[in-house]
Amino acid sequence: MPQKNATNQKNATKRKVAAAQSNQKDTTKRKAAAAHSKDAVLNKKRTANKGPKRVLIGIGAGIVVLLAIVIIWLAAFVNGINQNIKLDSLALDNLKKVLVQPETPDDPYYMLILGSDSRNASDMGEGRSDTLILARIDPATPQVTLISIPRDTPIQLEGYGTQKINAAFAYGGEAGAVEAVSKFCGVPISHYVELDFTGVEDLVNLLGGVEVNVPVRVLLDDVRLEPGLQWLDGHQALIMSRCRSYPSGDFQRVVNQRILISAVAKRILASNPTELPGLVEELARCVKTDVGATDALDLMLKLRNLDVDAMYMATVPSYPAFHDGASFVDTQEPEFSEMMDRVRAGLDPGVPPDPDVKY
Repeated sequence: MPQKNATNQKNATKRKVAAAQSNQKDTTKRKAAAAHSKDAVLNKKRTANKGPKRVLIGIGAGIVVLLAIVIIWLAAFVNGINQNIKLDSLALDNLKKVLVQPETPDDPYYMLILGSDSRNASDMGEGRSDTLILARIDPATPQVTLISIPRDTPIQLEGYGTQKINAAFAYGGEAGAVEAVSKFCGVPISHYVELDFTGVEDLVNLLGGVEVNVPVRVLLDDVRLEPGLQWLDGHQALIMSRCRSYPSGDFQRVVNQRILISAVAKRILASNPTELPGLVEELARCVKTDVGATDALDLMLKLRNLDVDAMYMATVPSYPAFHDGASFVDTQEPEFSEMMDRVRAGLDPGVPPDPDVKY
């Protein structure tokens, strides 16, 4: 019996050891399984987190590329407009010597608007300027004043003696015209815009025509316009701006030109702001100027609230005269000096209308 009990005790001990070892192995397996499961969850989370990051990085890279494309396109767009709108480098260099920039962008400034008769260009290299308008622009108000200068106004042109003011463009180009008008009117000029005859026609056609209250019958070439409110295409507008067959001659013509400029300005300023970049691009094909594309857009936006019908307009007080057998249009004084004082102050020029001129 003692031997049997000893055997049973020994077997019981073996079973306990085996059970303990088995439990230890199970615990180890459970820990390993748990660890594996935890790693799997962490890996899954890491994989899940990498997805949005990869997407965000992809989106970010796409935005950068898109912005780069937009910037390149805008640069090319503005550069393309500048190539069309800008004068040649020599003319610009000469203009920079005579143009005077305002102290701040919102200060009033003067611009010379010149219509060149380049169809009749002589061997001097330039046609005579057919239209001379001094514009005072106040972006802050906004207010615009247009002063027409008769092209036969006599001036003293250095090296050429007494000449009609439109000869300044023929002899001195763009800079010569700016200098002559600046000296004659007694104001600094900041910008220059040149429009040729073809440009007038193209500009109006580009806008789809303009509504004009024609003040007097117009008869020239193949065009006949009766007085009254009507829609003009480019060719009709061109004829209206050129015709001088009136009792008052050139005095009526300059009034017609200002009426046409007002009609064009009204059409441009009535455009949707989103259309302005494309409009500037097309307008650039019709004009030459020292003003860049971005500045032109900025000016259009500043003048959007301009009441075109309330623009100040006047013609230099003048009368027909002859000098050494040649016809001129002499300037009345002190009326002209007093008118320019009002212009500089931003007031209505206040010149009494000519009874022979229809407005």
